[in-house]
Amino acid sequence: MKRISALILTAAMVFTLASCGGPKKQGTTEDHYRLTFSMHTPADTPIGNQFQAMFDDIEEKTNGHVEINLYGSGTLASSADVVDMVADGACDIGWVFTSFYYGQYPLTDVIAVPGQGVQSCVQGTRVLWDLWEQFPEMRDEWSDFKVLVMFPNPVNYVYTNTQVESLDDLKGLSVRSPSGGIAEVLGALGCNVISMAPNDIYDNLSKNNIQGYALEPTGVADYSLDEITKSIVDIQMFQAPFITIMNMETWNSLPPEYQAVFEEWSGVDASLKFAEMWDQTADQNMQELLATGCAVAELSQEDHNRFQQVADTYADSWADAYSTDTFDALAYFQACQEAYDKYAE
Repeated sequence: MKRISALILTAAMVFTLASCGGPKKQGTTEDHYRLTFSMHTPADTPIGNQFQAMFDDIEEKTNGHVEINLYGSGTLASSADVVDMVADGACDIGWVFTSFYYGQYPLTDVIAVPGQGVQSCVQGTRVLWDLWEQFPEMRDEWSDFKVLVMFPNPVNYVYTNTQVESLDDLKGLSVRSPSGGIAEVLGALGCNVISMAPNDIYDNLSKNNIQGYALEPTGVADYSLDEITKSIVDIQMFQAPFITIMNMETWNSLPPEYQAVFEEWSGVDASLKFAEMWDQTADQNMQELLATGCAVAELSQEDHNRFQQVADTYADSWADAYSTDTFDALAYFQACQEAYDKYAE
């Protein structure tokens, strides 16, 4: 019976997606455009609610002629498949976490190099758009898509299920981390770095298969990790970018009047709306975590200096890896660092 029910549910979902996905191509404002949007996090999170508000506004301003159906939790496209599905037109719009595509979008991922003085999502958003305006090489990474909004997550910290008082206490701990610079830095600090989806952290942390994880505060709340987290390492380690992309054929099929509505939800100002909301939510979530009794491991200046040295070493290797005969990745990284300093709070 369970198998029959599952088959019926699958068939129903396929029918639903076939019915509502994909724009009409006639190109007049009398047509209806039913678009699909995929995100890997649940739809009922603060970021999901913000996207829904965006889509509701677009629908209202097009008098109902553009409808965007939000599919959360990777039900339409998995986190590792959303770029390909948007490129192929199987999904019209997708929310991309570039850490799931490590090495494919390195110039966008430059903000994920640890140790750059990250303070907020708003700061990182301004950094991203500064780089976008200054460097055509960064824009080239997304030239196959219409980029709508682009912003990073809030500050990421390391959290543990044990009490931590120094960086030495991290040695030997198994710590879940996204790929890229933070994984390299944590490894250099003596951690056993584990790759794992965020929704698997709770089970593995509670069973002590891992003893820590790198994440931002809203993720801690979204996955109920506050229930089993005992310590926060007091280093603002990094943040990572999220890019919202639209299939180019879908974009070109929209009449100019509707493209203009989407443009109101594109670029730096629209991105800052998401960033401001995410910072506010992160601040609230952090306070709620501390109220549970979770301790802040206030590290010594010596430990902070040690972290910075390891991060700087990784930054040098990053620049070496992505420099070419025609592109100076070190100069690009320095421009990123200067932008972080420019927008320091």
